[in-house]
Amino acid sequence: MTADRLTELFEETAADVAAPALAATAWATARRVRRRRQVLASVAAFAAVVAATVPLRDRGDHIDPAPPAPSVSPVTPGVDVMPEKPATKSLAPLPATFAIPADVRKLSEHPVDRAVAVVQHHTWEQLDQSMRPLYVIDVMGQWTVVDVGDLTRTRDESGNEADPLRSTALSPDGRRVAVPQPEALVVIDLPAGKAHRIPLPGLNEQVMWSGDATVFVGQGSVGVTRVDWATGTVSAEPAAMNAWIGGGSRDAAADIAEFVVAGLDRKVRVWRPGDATPVREVPVDLTVVRPEGYGINQWYGAAVPDGAGRIAAAAWGDHVPPSGPGNYGGVQMLTVVDSTTGRVDRLLDLGAGRSKVCCDILDWLDDRTVLAHTDKEGLITWDIRTGEITRITAGPIGVTLSVRLG
Repeated sequence: MTADRLTELFEETAADVAAPALAATAWATARRVRRRRQVLASVAAFAAVVAATVPLRDRGDHIDPAPPAPSVSPVTPGVDVMPEKPATKSLAPLPATFAIPADVRKLSEHPVDRAVAVVQHHTWEQLDQSMRPLYVIDVMGQWTVVDVGDLTRTRDESGNEADPLRSTALSPDGRRVAVPQPEALVVIDLPAGKAHRIPLPGLNEQVMWSGDATVFVGQGSVGVTRVDWATGTVSAEPAAMNAWIGGGSRDAAADIAEFVVAGLDRKVRVWRPGDATPVREVPVDLTVVRPEGYGINQWYGAAVPDGAGRIAAAAWGDHVPPSGPGNYGGVQMLTVVDSTTGRVDRLLDLGAGRSKVCCDILDWLDDRTVLAHTDKEGLITWDIRTGEITRITAGPIGVTLSVRLG
């Protein structure tokens, strides 16, 4: 059993254990039991600098012309705090609860033109650790069970298993789902109602899309393999990216950024797929959040690009309020970072006492609104200009989600 796999096994066991409010040094130790693995010198990555919206294809494979690049609302710098009782509203076609309907149809019998979400219910607290099915929710809010692909749970060489769905699984156009599998990558073609199984040596565990044709697959450390799902072509990727916290990119030509955390250094490193040398590396700028007493120890989960150089990612760190006593460690956060300058433009303080690796950034709804999944609230939206938080679900939801609404 590798150290990484042992870490993940511990993490799944402790996924719902509240994180203690300890000092930063204690949290450095707690990083070993977080559900998603950390890499000592480099924890990566997310996509950035996306220049244009990806065109979608209809059933006839006609390409809609790409709309002009949208203007981007400026970020209002600052720190927000999760309210005790956020306002609520619906966000169609996502449901208020993620209970599986009784009359779910099968993908093999009812192909789906485009999905807005892929859903897999957790097995963490279940005695039965068998593979849970994947479901897709289409643009009309209808559920369909994925009954193709012969999917299994991921595993390591010692047999430790994990659910295979990742928050980065759904392609930018919402038409395919990439699922890592032992010795293979499976891509579910939703409009065709079929699965493509592409042989890929190794115990594959992570995926991220670069455009709608390329999937980068990771196996637990720095480095990815490039897969063209349509042709089944597999090739080495020169850029030393890391898919464990990569958010992928809507545009195949876009650069991909990652955080590098080593000791006290916090940097943003930017890669161009196909190049072995980074495009740039800039220090993370905490000027906006330092006056409020915040420090960021680590980022985790998928870091999602907005298409204009900003990236949103979950993080944890410390808070020492300048006005007096308060939280000192184990504070969970959502962040928005400028991938060009490294500046942390906005931070949402989710507080302490949450599950380790509690939260995921899922999507940008527009140029100012982030959709996220948290352990206590379920799905929320965060307006990075006003700081407004809105809860979308009726409460917590025990699922892994991949969402493409924006």
